[in-house]
Amino acid sequence: MALCYNIQRSVHDHLLVMDQTAINPVSMPLTPPTSPHAAGNQPDVLNRILDPGVNLSLWRRPAQQAITRELSPLQAAHLSDARCCTSPASFDDDLCALLGQQDLDPLAFKSWRIDLGRLAVLFFGISEGRDVALRLETTEDDACRRFHVDSTRLRLLCTYRGPGTEWLTDAQVDRVAQASGAPNDCIIRVGEPSRFEPFWVGVMKGDAYPGNVGHGLVHRSPPIAGSGQTRVLFCLDC
Repeated sequence: MALCYNIQRSVHDHLLVMDQTAINPVSMPLTPPTSPHAAGNQPDVLNRILDPGVNLSLWRRPAQQAITRELSPLQAAHLSDARCCTSPASFDDDLCALLGQQDLDPLAFKSWRIDLGRLAVLFFGISEGRDVALRLETTEDDACRRFHVDSTRLRLLCTYRGPGTEWLTDAQVDRVAQASGAPNDCIIRVGEPSRFEPFWVGVMKGDAYPGNVGHGLVHRSPPIAGSGQTRVLFCLDC
């Protein structure tokens, strides 16, 4: 419990002044305000999800080697869709408990837990401090093969290992086909899906966001079955 407290203090002390040697941002200008997708190299770009008409805000950041080392031993069976409810006051305690329930030692994931805490603080700020659902997942399968829209208000996603979430622009999507249960080939009108890179952080609007019915971000898990790859995914929903 003392370590969990120290992690929370570390998140609080360092959130506003990110370790630039670890983050090492790549120059990436913000998408123009008229775009439904906002991308940038600083965490404040995530707040753009609150802009009218924006259904994805994406913080493009490179991998952090300390976290990559901590996660390298994880296998698909270790976190097969572990979930719990959490809040701003209890996040790290809930995270420690979730790892412990899967027979994983929280002490082995100090850097990862600090980073997860930073992302959680950002998301709690965007979601106005609502209690949220926390999900950790390790998988070798195609979790969500079909392009779909979430029924949530907001979702934060970060893939720490393996290929990231695939998503479509509004211009690419046949929403009638998507809503009717048609296959992916009918949903994609043109082009190829975009994909999150490992460590990129995205916040997306779902259909439950006020005034956003029929405009949630269309996305899916990347197809990896049989590739030998293991994804490590972090998700927060509200």
